[in-house]
Amino acid sequence: MGYMKRALELSREALGLSSPNPPVGAVVVKDGKIVGEGHTSPAGQAHAEVIALSQAGELARGATLYTTLEPCCHFGKTPPCTRDIIQAGIAQVHIAIIDPNPLVNGKGMAELERAGLDIHLDEHGEEAGEVAEAYIKFVTLGIPFVVAKFAMSLDGKIAASSGDSRWISSEDSRCYAGELRRQADAVIVGIGTVLSDDPRLTARDGAGNPREKQPLRIVVDSSARLPLSSQLFKEPAPLLVVTADATADRTEALSASGAEVLSLPAKDGSVDLGALLKALGEREITSLLVEGGGTLLGSFFDLGLVDKVVAFISPVILGGRDSPSPVAGAGATVMADSVRLKRTRVDVIGEDVMMTGYVR
Repeated sequence: MGYMKRALELSREALGLSSPNPPVGAVVVKDGKIVGEGHTSPAGQAHAEVIALSQAGELARGATLYTTLEPCCHFGKTPPCTRDIIQAGIAQVHIAIIDPNPLVNGKGMAELERAGLDIHLDEHGEEAGEVAEAYIKFVTLGIPFVVAKFAMSLDGKIAASSGDSRWISSEDSRCYAGELRRQADAVIVGIGTVLSDDPRLTARDGAGNPREKQPLRIVVDSSARLPLSSQLFKEPAPLLVVTADATADRTEALSASGAEVLSLPAKDGSVDLGALLKALGEREITSLLVEGGGTLLGSFFDLGLVDKVVAFISPVILGGRDSPSPVAGAGATVMADSVRLKRTRVDVIGEDVMMTGYVR
């Protein structure tokens, strides 16, 4: 395995842990052997390069560093990594991609070059960019990266005509979907999904146990209809997003039960999703997983707010003219207006097919 490939493996381990910092992997190599490696720790703790250098110790002098993102050169919650790299005596640095953060954006490379280090922009830039995609959007636009996730039958249904939807996807797919929750800063559903499915929206491991790190759970509920008996209250309380249509007695009752209630402007009778993304960005939410239902997913697509799609397709046929599909909303009136995915990838997970692609 190449050294940058190993750094990329490490960076993926930081997904869901490092936010709002980028998930970075770093490897220190001396005389053809890895002598130190690491990935970004939770915010406020050590960065990938610092951990790898600490492992390497004196072996870092004259060694080569591989890192998936340009080292930071500014003081934040931790000192700049460039300073530690120079002081450690690293001779050469391979970087997968430049950090688009205006505080870095080439300045880290320039500082290392001024100190006499040999700098290389490596291959694997596309892979590194995909790992860091949420961070990249957040630091450039100030709003979260939006992933639309759904599971459907081979004929495009998310439930039978009766509303029964457990389970369309295989256990392996549901396990992978749990991993997507772990990697996300926040998970969002519409009130219709809560009323029909009463989900917990928690991230769980393969054995069904809750993971230590949980995403912020958000319900779009314009009129504050969330039942106080909802399973969402059994976990750390959710964020409930309402509009001015929500009555004071309902919002007060939900707040008293532990929910955080956020009132936002209405747009076409529903929560203004653009305003919601801005509010989440202000909370340093870098990634948002949209899980349904069809009305909410349709609104995100209609407004052009989706960045990435992850669709699980199960080899079952449900049929039924009244069986719901995963994406509602206004949709496209002609094929030319349809949302076409780019950079698509197809994987087999258990009995299902998973298609991943980017809207833009």
